[in-house]
Amino acid sequence: MKLKKIIPIFLAASIALASGCAQTETTSSAGGQSDTGTSETSQTLDESSTESNSSGSTPQSNWTFGQVAMGGGGFVSGVFATKEEGLYYARTDVGGAYRYDKESERWKTLSAWVSEDDRGLLGIDGLAFAENEPNKLYLLAGTDYFSNGKTCLLISDDYGDTFEVVELTDKIKAHGNGMGRGNGERIAVDPKNSDIIYIGGRTGGMIKSTDGGKTFTAIDMGTKTTTSNGNGICSILIDPNSGDDGSCTTVYAAISRTGEPGLYCSKDAGESWTAVESAPQGLMIQRMRMRSDGKILFAYADTEGPWNNNRASGRISLYDPETGEMTDISPKKQAYGDVVSDPNDPNKMVACTENLYMLQPNGAYGDEFYTTTDGGKTWTLLNDVMTMSDGGIEWINTASMHWSSCLCIDPNNTDKIMTVSGNGIFACDNIWDEHPEFYFNSKGIEETVPLEMVSIPGGKLITAIGDYDGFAQDDAAEYGTVHNSVAGSMQGIAAAAQAPDVWVKCGGDESTPGLWYTEDAGKTWVNIKTSPVEDSKVSHGGSVALSPDGSVIYWAPDNGVGLYYTSDRGKTWNTSEGAFSVKKVACDPVNPDYVYASSSGMFYYSEDGGKTFTMNNSLSIFTLAKPIVEPGKEGKVYFAAMGLQVSEDHGKTFTRVENVAACLVVGLGRGKNDGDPATIFIWGKPKADDELGLYWSEDEGKTWERINDAQHQYGGPGNGNFVYGDFNVYGRCYMSTVGMGLVYADLAE
Repeated sequence: MKLKKIIPIFLAASIALASGCAQTETTSSAGGQSDTGTSETSQTLDESSTESNSSGSTPQSNWTFGQVAMGGGGFVSGVFATKEEGLYYARTDVGGAYRYDKESERWKTLSAWVSEDDRGLLGIDGLAFAENEPNKLYLLAGTDYFSNGKTCLLISDDYGDTFEVVELTDKIKAHGNGMGRGNGERIAVDPKNSDIIYIGGRTGGMIKSTDGGKTFTAIDMGTKTTTSNGNGICSILIDPNSGDDGSCTTVYAAISRTGEPGLYCSKDAGESWTAVESAPQGLMIQRMRMRSDGKILFAYADTEGPWNNNRASGRISLYDPETGEMTDISPKKQAYGDVVSDPNDPNKMVACTENLYMLQPNGAYGDEFYTTTDGGKTWTLLNDVMTMSDGGIEWINTASMHWSSCLCIDPNNTDKIMTVSGNGIFACDNIWDEHPEFYFNSKGIEETVPLEMVSIPGGKLITAIGDYDGFAQDDAAEYGTVHNSVAGSMQGIAAAAQAPDVWVKCGGDESTPGLWYTEDAGKTWVNIKTSPVEDSKVSHGGSVALSPDGSVIYWAPDNGVGLYYTSDRGKTWNTSEGAFSVKKVACDPVNPDYVYASSSGMFYYSEDGGKTFTMNNSLSIFTLAKPIVEPGKEGKVYFAAMGLQVSEDHGKTFTRVENVAACLVVGLGRGKNDGDPATIFIWGKPKADDELGLYWSEDEGKTWERINDAQHQYGGPGNGNFVYGDFNVYGRCYMSTVGMGLVYADLAE
């Protein structure tokens, strides 16, 4: 895909990185103020020099980008079918938005351009498109714990290839990863006039634009719209049968609350509002859908969802605007996430529960799915008759369809539906058959949060992943194998430098012993259940390392006060002396006597196999960076602190790499030829006036080349906060993200 005209850029106004810390007060590189005070941020680029947001080479350095193939791994909070055949959109809670590409039969990210400073825009709280012009796409974006809670409207007229960014923070608040994030949609476009847009805020009430989102005015609904659960206005629906040829006049808005009216209607395009008296006040609307006969479907639960509902409280209602009658047509009393109808036959409907954990065909527990062909008089429970398959992503075989907060039915093929889940999208192409066949439909969607990885020289790429343990794979583009331990969220993973089949990983929580090892490259894992921490039954999380031969495990657990090691696979533990508040640990790849560690304020080295550590007083550290050792070389350590530091004597002394003005994280990769020094990758900048980004050096830091650009930022290194090279593929590097999986860049041939 070719970029058409607009690439958004949010770069830090000032970046204080010499100490390894970033201060991110964001400004626009090319922007202004609208008449109503709404800022608009965009940068126009010469068309001939631009490339795709989601893939392709960068203009300055000829790199190609991709996301390591794991598949799904996070909550897709909305999925949408359009009138254009094969065109679907999806939004996620922390991983941006996606568009389905029917040629490649894969989802493509629309959010690669989001910068580190504005990674909150990866939380999509609402999605809408013009009914008859589905190329016009609108995203309500914001995450309250990133970017100072910035809320923006992202506007595209080219299917999401490019966006104009309009800031709405001074008007309303969005929170794409907040409770109720599966509700919707909070944004609605007039089906007769795509310049008319209504948006509901979690706070701030409702706003309306009549110029395609460039400016907005506040709408007074005559009632308080800020709710105690922080969910506010959770859904807006426009009646396409109202008004004249130029615009619609009837609008419905749901407010996420109980004990008082939660559904309001305006007959005059938002000028005045009245409560719908027949709507239940003891339940919260999750979603509302217009049927082709003019009646409206409502999915109800007792809370906002997606996981806090009382599973026995909720209903499906059918509302007749002509009579004002609200009829309960539920299969039974329980929480429902969504209900949709066949646009050609309103009596044919599909419904899903939300936050139920019932048996599904693959043996996992998740939501229930129902169909009716008689307008809700009778329903068929599909869980008893449907099948499930992995869609080519093997790990999903043990996972369920859960948090099913959104359905869509394809208007071009009403046999096809899709549903969201906490781990991706599932689809069904024969929903009305006696035995519907559901399959995982998440190829291209990568929403995991990678927290650590290792590229084993001559071996696999192995990862530690939040929520889903981790993966092992031979190639970044091929779907890997999930660790068969299935131990939950992992924070750290390591492989022995001279025994590459020996791995160790750490994670878990207060209830699960958090250390595992394998001696057969992940075929079998053993959980070490003894805790190294005195007076603690369970240790968890943190950072791990292995001695070169794999005989000694080093662990700095989250609930420890330092570093611990075992040489008998956890039967007994020893405490390292002098390693205070250690958070990261690494072993020398050649000499087992040397171990390296760091805390948020100090670098340590050990010369006796981790028994005792010496503090390096030459570095003033304000970072949780990990010591990075070069495979096959003794004593060579890189460390991101006060720029980029390198040691040739086991961390006893460091020399600052002169040509690096700022470095948040550093990683190493394979040299071009045998005997060449390792390639160095950093997230930082070589010169003070360079842009913060991904850079590499092939000459030990003497010269640097930019890898990424404004189109390929992926929200920056993220929670995992790492950038690593590949030790099997020259010119490949990896970057962690918050919700966009593990990104990789390849040097084009």
